[in-house]
Amino acid sequence: MGLYFLYDFSTVQDTLAFLTRIMLLAGLALLVLNMAVAAWVTRSVVSPISQAAEVSERIAAGQLDQRLAVRGEDEIARLGISFNRMASNLQEQITQLANLSKMQQRFVSDVSHELRTPLTTVRMAAEVLHESREDFDPVNQRSAELLYHQVERFQAMLSDLLEMSRFDAGAAELALADVDLRSLAEDALTAALPLADQSRTQLSIVVQGEDFVVEADPRRIDRILRNLINNAIEHSEARPVDLVIASSPTASGSPCGTTGSA
Repeated sequence: MGLYFLYDFSTVQDTLAFLTRIMLLAGLALLVLNMAVAAWVTRSVVSPISQAAEVSERIAAGQLDQRLAVRGEDEIARLGISFNRMASNLQEQITQLANLSKMQQRFVSDVSHELRTPLTTVRMAAEVLHESREDFDPVNQRSAELLYHQVERFQAMLSDLLEMSRFDAGAAELALADVDLRSLAEDALTAALPLADQSRTQLSIVVQGEDFVVEADPRRIDRILRNLINNAIEHSEARPVDLVIASSPTASGSPCGTTGSA
């Protein structure tokens, strides 16, 4: 004989089903709320940051008139206002520097051209004195030589100024020709003798090789050599300065490239 108990679980089942529906609805509502919050954060935070990054890239590319669109009065809006103020200050400073650079270029060009006429006259007088130096006494003969070489140095400095103005104007061009670098180096060394005598520095040239003819711009090579030699004399502290010129069949740039150092 068995004993059975019967219970009615329909009420419990209905309750569980109701709770399940409530949880599903709550989860769906929470999902929608999260999506809304994410959209709001994206619009209010991420979008302005992305826009700031794009505007920064445009400013870095040279578009200095780019600015951020500022909306509202929150922290992001304050950041946009500060960014725009910084961009405006940067644009103003760059404009001032550009104007200053143009004035400097114009000044260098004008001074260079104005100095050419009196320098040509002085150079002609220096050449006459230099050619007649054998008729002078030793003191005046040495003075004539110093005057001639210093006028040549001043002429080279003026050529540097003219070359700088051409570079600034974008009109500088290479004047290529076959150049004997050994002869060019010897001339540069001779031009530096007055400065070497003043600082009691001994100058000498060391030749390694035979063929020193290359295709180059003689004016610029001469300018480079003069600058190297003058810098070496000024910083040598009266120690000997050697100008080394060497040729190699494997040097790049020509069948027989040449390297030099001072």
